[in-house]
Amino acid sequence: MTGEISRTIIREGSLLAVSFLFGIVLMLLYDIFRIFRHILKHGTFLTAMEDILYWIICAVGIFAMLYEENDGLLRWFVIGGVVAGMLLENNLISPWVIFLFVKIIKAWLKAAGRILHIAGKPAKKSGLFFKKELKKIRKAIKIGLNKQ
Repeated sequence: MTGEISRTIIREGSLLAVSFLFGIVLMLLYDIFRIFRHILKHGTFLTAMEDILYWIICAVGIFAMLYEENDGLLRWFVIGGVVAGMLLENNLISPWVIFLFVKIIKAWLKAAGRILHIAGKPAKKSGLFFKKELKKIRKAIKIGLNKQ
């Protein structure tokens, strides 16, 4: 009897640990949305649509986890583990993740913009050259047509 109780407790403890880690993963997923919002500012409607998508993903993910780990039985300590993991990630890890990735992505975008600006100068000059040449050809054709 003691061995059976121990296995049950171990199983529920591992389920609590899985739910805690799952909460951290869910908040890391939400951090991706937050980073995206910092990089590209957008309105309330798009933010609401992103949030609805996020919560649908959360609901499906939690249901799948409960189905796999606990045969679909809803245990409140599992929900508590998910919430605790989300709160821990949101308060301790999230600010650093968002800050770091926003800085990195903005630096990459700035560097890409500079590269495109530098690469665009020759293209702009050649475009102006071709525009002048096309004007000359157009003028020559116009003169030739008027002589006839």
